Amino acid sequence: MLLNNRNLLAITVLIVISTVTLHSVFAQQPQPAIPAEQSGPAPNTYTLQVNAQAVVLDVVVTGKKGQIVNNLSKDDFQVYEDKVPQIIRTLDAPQSHAAPANIPINSTVELDKLEPTAPVTIIVLDEINTRFEDEAFARYSLKKFLDTQGDTLQQPTMFVAVSLQRFMVLRDYTTSKQEILSALDHHLTIYPWHLQGGSWKTEQYNAAFASLMEVAEATAGHPGHKSMIWIGRGFPAVDPATLSPEAGDALKTAIETCTNSLRDARVVLYTLDPAGVPYVPAEQDADGFYEDDPFGGEIDFNEMAAATGGHSFYGRNDVDQLIAASTRDAAGFYTLSYTPSVARTDAKAFHNIRVVMKDPNLRAATREGYYAIAPPPPPDTASNGKLSDRQVFDLTVAAQSMMIYDAVPLTITRIAANPNQFKVGFNSADLVWQETTPGKLTADITILVETFDKKGKMLNRTAEISTAQVAESSTPNVPVTPRVNLLSTIPTQPPAARIRFVVRIDRNQKLGAANFFLVDQKTLSDPTTGLTPGKH
Repeated sequence: MLLNNRNLLAITVLIVISTVTLHSVFAQQPQPAIPAEQSGPAPNTYTLQVNAQAVVLDVVVTGKKGQIVNNLSKDDFQVYEDKVPQIIRTLDAPQSHAAPANIPINSTVELDKLEPTAPVTIIVLDEINTRFEDEAFARYSLKKFLDTQGDTLQQPTMFVAVSLQRFMVLRDYTTSKQEILSALDHHLTIYPWHLQGGSWKTEQYNAAFASLMEVAEATAGHPGHKSMIWIGRGFPAVDPATLSPEAGDALKTAIETCTNSLRDARVVLYTLDPAGVPYVPAEQDADGFYEDDPFGGEIDFNEMAAATGGHSFYGRNDVDQLIAASTRDAAGFYTLSYTPSVARTDAKAFHNIRVVMKDPNLRAATREGYYAIAPPPPPDTASNGKLSDRQVFDLTVAAQSMMIYDAVPLTITRIAANPNQFKVGFNSADLVWQETTPGKLTADITILVETFDKKGKMLNRTAEISTAQVAESSTPNVPVTPRVNLLSTIPTQPPAARIRFVVRIDRNQKLGAANFFLVDQKTLSDPTTGLTPGKH
């Protein structure tokens, strides 16, 4: 049974989580932010934006036996866009992406500090649309794969699980195999009661889209290549032809938004279906190009993998080998760039890409293409003065997990003289500044702060739209101070155990999120952890 059009529309415009309650708690008047102490000019981290429309591709090249080939030059590649040859501007070999050896990583903060460009792996256990027996087999296969690895993993790896109810960070980035195995052992699989009867496709779409968007937005601050290995079925297939024109357009917009978010964050999706259900790839024409938009026909979760440059695997016998193959790809990719020979101004059109190797014995794998222009960002606030629906979606999704969002790295400091007050700090370079008066710059920031008890029950929530004001340096639109602080006050007396801080820079939609623990994290029985109480 296909989705009800009304429910599908609600999902695909991404207005699905707690919108009414969050709207109501935001302050209507902006509050001033507190700039950090003056300490000289801002660091040279600003980027000049040019209208070049460069296309950047991560490409994996394999030989006849599936082995990675990593000794090629720019002359070995040919790139076509919409069947038109393109001039390759730059090519980075796989060796340039290799992470330094023997550097232990134990968190997102350590990753961004010690390995700022390292390729990483994100393993997702799908409990949304996967049968219980297949979930058990997926866990067995993941453990089997890990048993073949050394004590130190080749890439920093994050381990998460997703269900209809929540997004669970079982283990933040780590290079320790034992940490991943421990998280796997202490994760209690949620039994998928919804698969026993009835249709829960609305909730399945909601959970899958929200999870993909969360990974893209949370990891956007790390520029390295990211392989997301999704073990499970994702969302069920839907034929847009069965929907109303309005719902079909909304679904397409959601697909474009999600695909572009994954692309911009350099996330390559690999889908592994432990149930062994085969995936039929999109048809190609005589020249090897995918015919039209890959989402033009029936929309299947595996199409997301192909669109990002990943692969879809199936089969119960070799899931551990499939996991190994996808992590292998992440360590052996080239990065090339080109500027389209024809300027792309046709809004929302999909442009097909094909990378051809001059040696016919080699095969190149990369994403199928890109949407020329992403759907326009929503206004900062709705016409009634409240937050836009996209702002509400971003903030609530970020607030409902423990995942660290590093597009806006946050530092949280408790004020000693007032234990209910916290200083939230971030780089001024992460904000979008405007000159309001000569010598003065302002930037708008939305901040959401929530406290939870040990069981994950929300106790308090504060939220406001703030305006930071700082002095302008000798460089136009560049602040003097390299850091900006916001002061936030929220009750912290027991039973409060964890505080979640979420910051959104509304003009560029960047998100930052961090946790502050009032108790030992191992004492939490919060279901957001996804772990057995007292054993993590």
